[in-house]
Amino acid sequence: MDISKKVLVLPNICGVEIDITGQATPSLGTSLQPFYNSYVQNSTTKQAYFTPSKVKLTETGKTTAAGILYTQKLEFKFPSNDPLRAMRIKDYCKVKYIYIKMSNGLVFFFGRNDIYQNSSPKISIVSTNKTTTITYTTHSIFTLGFTNGSFDFELSEEFPINFYNL
Repeated sequence: MDISKKVLVLPNICGVEIDITGQATPSLGTSLQPFYNSYVQNSTTKQAYFTPSKVKLTETGKTTAAGILYTQKLEFKFPSNDPLRAMRIKDYCKVKYIYIKMSNGLVFFFGRNDIYQNSSPKISIVSTNKTTTITYTTHSIFTLGFTNGSFDFELSEEFPINFYNL
């Protein structure tokens, strides 16, 4: 791989879907990143409601005796005065995998922490009188990969637009 090639797009998150039933396996064959990317079958997804400007995906890695351990976090917020807030939070607690659709069309796959998942993402919920924040955290032996996803998002891939995409 040539790591000197420039990546021209800085994408934004334009959709998040929660999967509670999918079966993920490492992608093989023609994938650009076999092993890191995931192929998902038997998926039942629910689109997550969130405030588009209040979603954040982070990944950090640190060296351990066994190699690099990656910590991945997805945080999103929605208004606390949501009339379906309690039911929404209950559904968010059932998560197995998360699809994160980017404005460049790629879908990050969040939750596969080993060749086969051995631990669901941990969830943290913090509410104030204005917003409820959901934070998912997972620890993995490899960096985030991509997936085929369900692609059932209502937001356009051009939303939100940034000047790097022009």
